[in-house]
Amino acid sequence: MFFHLLIIILILLLSVPLMAESFNEHENLIDMATLLKEREKKLENREAVLDEKAKRIEFLQQELKKQESEIRNTRESFAKVLADLKALKDEDLSRLVEVYTAMKPAAAAPLLEELDLRYAVEVILRMPTKKSAKLLSAVEEKRAVAISRAITALKPAQ
Repeated sequence: MFFHLLIIILILLLSVPLMAESFNEHENLIDMATLLKEREKKLENREAVLDEKAKRIEFLQQELKKQESEIRNTRESFAKVLADLKALKDEDLSRLVEVYTAMKPAAAAPLLEELDLRYAVEVILRMPTKKSAKLLSAVEEKRAVAISRAITALKPAQ
């Protein structure tokens, strides 16, 4: 019996370090689980932040598309208005050419001298050659030279 008791005590003494190791392992597992939960919570927070940023980016992209569409529409509207203005200008200029063509050179010359140089050049260029030659010969010499230079600047020498 004493021998049995001695064996039991010996077994108990040998198992104490094993139990201590098991307790330490259990404590380590609890610490690791706590760390993992904290890490998981941080990752969830990051994911939520990234989701919000993704939503914001998507919203901004939609707004950008709307603005691009508005700009495109505005640009098209401006192009149409400019085309209309050019057509009106051409129409008005054509009428002006008709008027200058119908006038006598002596009567048209003072008017052409007062006309903006760009329009004077356009009028001369659109008139029949013989009529424009007579009109230019009736215009003051300095103005006729200016008109001629502007015309030559527009049309390269061949």
